[in-house]
Amino acid sequence: MPVTKAKNLNDAEALLHAGINKVELAYDIGSDDFFRLASRWCDKGAKISRGKKFFVVSRKGFAIPPND
Repeated sequence: MPVTKAKNLNDAEALLHAGINKVELAYDIGSDDFFRLASRWCDKGAKISRGKKFFVVSRKGFAIPPND
């Protein structure tokens, strides 16, 4: 499964809202942004794992969330 890279939190949110299943957080994410992203997406079934260099948000098998 291909991984799409996000350059900032806004990119990551946009890619996840667009239905991309695997998003690499290819930037130095701060703790506030990390926990904000985790609380939004992990509650909806996403998983966050540590890749080789960056964190990867993986979604599978759930509907695209409504616009917040």
